[in-house]
Amino acid sequence: MASNLTLLSPLIAITSNILSKLYRFLVDELKVSYIQFTPVVEPKNFESAAPQFFNDAAVPFLGSPEARPGNVMSIVTDWSVDPDDWGNFLKVTFEEWINNDLGRVMVNLFETAVAQTTGKPSQLCVTSEFCGKAIAVEYTGDIYSCDHFVYPEYKLGNINDQDLPDMALSVRQEGFGMSKRDSLPEYCKRCPHLNLCWGECPKNRIIKTPDGEIGLNYLCSGIKTFFDFAQPILVGLVTVMNTGTNKALLSKSSARPDGF
Repeated sequence: MASNLTLLSPLIAITSNILSKLYRFLVDELKVSYIQFTPVVEPKNFESAAPQFFNDAAVPFLGSPEARPGNVMSIVTDWSVDPDDWGNFLKVTFEEWINNDLGRVMVNLFETAVAQTTGKPSQLCVTSEFCGKAIAVEYTGDIYSCDHFVYPEYKLGNINDQDLPDMALSVRQEGFGMSKRDSLPEYCKRCPHLNLCWGECPKNRIIKTPDGEIGLNYLCSGIKTFFDFAQPILVGLVTVMNTGTNKALLSKSSARPDGF
């Protein structure tokens, strides 16, 4: 029997290669029914500089060795997940989920992708058009735009000096949230998966597009790989849902782009 256990599972360079074994272990052995997979992307200089303040000359291009872990010149730590490994992990896990656990196990990235395919807004900040609703409160009372942006440039004030609602609803914080969409490079705006991804989290926008535009997400290649595979299945799933077809008819053979 599935439990109500909720699990946050960070994906690093090692665990990303385990692929479906990790997912099946969580579901079958630990009986987890709510899973949040989070890719670990840690720039080497994350302690001293916010992503939007990196040296432009040091920002690598999509697909370059510097934009992958395990290279001495890489901009990320060795334990950061590889973009392509992330995409492959999502592909394998998504197929496992839709074939065997749809409606039984809630995987946040997949559930929200289904919702977005129906035209509903994302349930997650990382795949939303805008963000800025998850401010961070430090033990000192300092307030920051997001827990991924605890840098001086994103400090909104201190709770001892200002009211929290005033900071959370400030023009500055609104601008932070709007910039998730407004700062997207043209490469993203032309992407067929824009409405499912929205550039993912701004903290991971640390590489250049093939055209040299700054602000592309480090995980872009993996995200595109996943949605190239999953989007036709999502469309088929939503079609089945809208026609009222019993989900039991979603067999393994149907979980393919041409299966619906």
